Amino acid sequence: MFWFPLAIVSYALNSVALLMDKFLLTKKIPNPAIYTLAISLMGMVAVVLLPFDWQQPGGSEIFWALMSGIVFTPALYFMFLALKNGESSRIVPFLGGLQPIIILPLTWYFLGENFSSTFFVALFLFCVGTVLISYEKGRAKHAAYWYGLISAILFALSLVMVKWVYLRTDTFITPFVLTRLGSAVAALPLLLMPGVVFFKSKVAIKKVKQPWTLLVIGQASGALASVGVNLAIAISTNATAIINAMQGLQYAILFVAVLVLTKFFPKILKENMSAAVLLQKAIATSLIILGLVLIAF
Repeated sequence: MFWFPLAIVSYALNSVALLMDKFLLTKKIPNPAIYTLAISLMGMVAVVLLPFDWQQPGGSEIFWALMSGIVFTPALYFMFLALKNGESSRIVPFLGGLQPIIILPLTWYFLGENFSSTFFVALFLFCVGTVLISYEKGRAKHAAYWYGLISAILFALSLVMVKWVYLRTDTFITPFVLTRLGSAVAALPLLLMPGVVFFKSKVAIKKVKQPWTLLVIGQASGALASVGVNLAIAISTNATAIINAMQGLQYAILFVAVLVLTKFFPKILKENMSAAVLLQKAIATSLIILGLVLIAF
């Protein structure tokens, strides 16, 4: 069960990356297209891993690995749109609450994965917790949740595609690098979008360079998290949906981090943390943690 602690560490790192994403999207790089393009192109660094474990995949494996990466890029873009338009402590759990529901039938039908009754109880708790943490009475920004819905569907499709490839290859690195290449190719059309002017506008270049250190730190955490989650999926047996459901851990971490930042560093990040909201999110986080315990044992 090495995949289990590996997934925990990976989702902890991803919570750091998500906090950086929210800060940069609201303070430094307000255009999600620029942010998506930068991250997707940075992913090509994974090519340096190829000499360590290159194995020639078949044509279908290459196709689906590239497709997984191609779908991953718009999933990122819509996630960043959702983060920009909503609170991170609500939008991120909303995304994760939808993905297991989408992935479950996909992995059952395409990958032949089976699940125990205990897992369905855990999934129920997980989904209730994420719905509760996402609920905003009279304050919901509907656009953010529509963006989140699109993102969750695309992320789920990307994950199932790459798992299909892992099941048919004896290596982790080759499919992973192919997904990063597919993601980079899919990001190139973003250069045509309004406001994405890396080479024509000195102002745009300044805006991108100014938060360079934070971008690197955030994406290094995100890259390590991505490698860890993909490796956990690759080495697991009948656990793709379970690993995806374990995203609940990062919601608990995000909840605590946002609370601390809102209380002591509001200039960095500030969200609604009234007594009622705190109680709502605390109950939701507890349900998520209980679901994780059931999944683990």
